[in-house]
Amino acid sequence: MATYVRRRVFRNVAWEAEDDRQRESRRDTLCEFDGLLAHLEEINLRGGTVPAFVLGKLRECGIACTPDTPLTDLIEAVFAVQERFMRQPIELPGRRTRRRKSRPTQEELNVYFQGRVPAKS
Repeated sequence: MATYVRRRVFRNVAWEAEDDRQRESRRDTLCEFDGLLAHLEEINLRGGTVPAFVLGKLRECGIACTPDTPLTDLIEAVFAVQERFMRQPIELPGRRTRRRKSRPTQEELNVYFQGRVPAKS
């Protein structure tokens, strides 16, 4: 299935090039946000309060928060800030995929997903 998606869906999109330093910086920031999300989700599951170091890190990342801010709002704020660091695909002009004129048979689907040769009729 992944091969199908890669060939059919991702064929018409690409991402702008970035140098290694940009990539490393962006990925480090996203990893830091993932760590903060892990803390917040764990606190949310266990029903505790947000530690001061987590609130400090959130403030450093530009998220306005107080000890009274609901955890769900903090989690949503982290997701919103993470979006700025996610790369957005660009569409490639002029590339279109061919569409199949008919739907595949069950046997063709079995061959595709299981990798076996179809039985001869």
